[in-house]
Amino acid sequence: MIKIKERRYSMCMTTTEFCDANANITANLPGFEQNLSVLKDTCVQIKLIGEEQKLDRTGLTESKNNLKSELIVLAADNARKLVAYAKLTNNATLLAEIDYSETDFKRFANNDVKDYAHIIYERAQTHVAELGNYGITAETQSHFIAAIDSFNASLTNPRIGATAKSQATKQLTVLFKTANRVLSEMDAVVEIVRLTEPNFYNGYRSVRKVMKAGKSSVRVKGLVTDAATGMPIKGVSVMFVAESELLKSKSADVAAVKSVVTKKTAEKGGFSVMSLASGTYQVRLKKAGYIDQVVMVNVNDGEMSVVNVSMMRN
Repeated sequence: MIKIKERRYSMCMTTTEFCDANANITANLPGFEQNLSVLKDTCVQIKLIGEEQKLDRTGLTESKNNLKSELIVLAADNARKLVAYAKLTNNATLLAEIDYSETDFKRFANNDVKDYAHIIYERAQTHVAELGNYGITAETQSHFIAAIDSFNASLTNPRIGATAKSQATKQLTVLFKTANRVLSEMDAVVEIVRLTEPNFYNGYRSVRKVMKAGKSSVRVKGLVTDAATGMPIKGVSVMFVAESELLKSKSADVAAVKSVVTKKTAEKGGFSVMSLASGTYQVRLKKAGYIDQVVMVNVNDGEMSVVNVSMMRN
């Protein structure tokens, strides 16, 4: 998948996870669960086809080229032996039909290599009983025709690989259209609880955003809102403490443990962490006039974790 589609897929996955975590709210929204189910199934298919696209198909062409090289060596060798036989038996017709060098074969197009090799095989087969002293036997003929057949089969493989990749791209286009359709319907239904469930609503709108391309990917994205009003809170201190640090310390006091990352929420209550090792973290949120909040979050490679917290005033 191209980068923009990878980011859209990541957004879709994050959205499904967020909705699952808020099933007590989404279950009451008309048509939401059905659309969410379609979105999940679509994400599974996108993932599978995306993996198929990443398969390295250059091996097909490399294999074909190796088979071609092997066949050229065999064909040229058998041609030399038949040339000797034709000259010694004064068979001018045979000589004209099989007198091709290795250089000739290297200049031939793929199908010509196969066709001329097969001509040499057939002419040798006609005289095989007389060619033992020239190094051509039933056994060498069997090896020769096997090489011809293998190369012939390889001629279609790269085209099949390219066709499969093109088909996968078309399938992805259809799947993303399906995802866009159900997400649009989910977006519309979420507006029903915009005022009654502000924390859920703000969190949903946050995870629905497709992250812009950049040198670093967001590991954790969060939103802090006022529990009473649902409005975003600016200037909240957000401190990430690794679970390993908590286990080392016997004290639960903030000052007793070492934070990994500390952030401040922006004007609209949001924060993001670009660099954070995989693991489990305790997230401590603090702002004057509000009751401190503590939540846990798991950070995994290749995924964006979402932390949405509502804080109550003192």
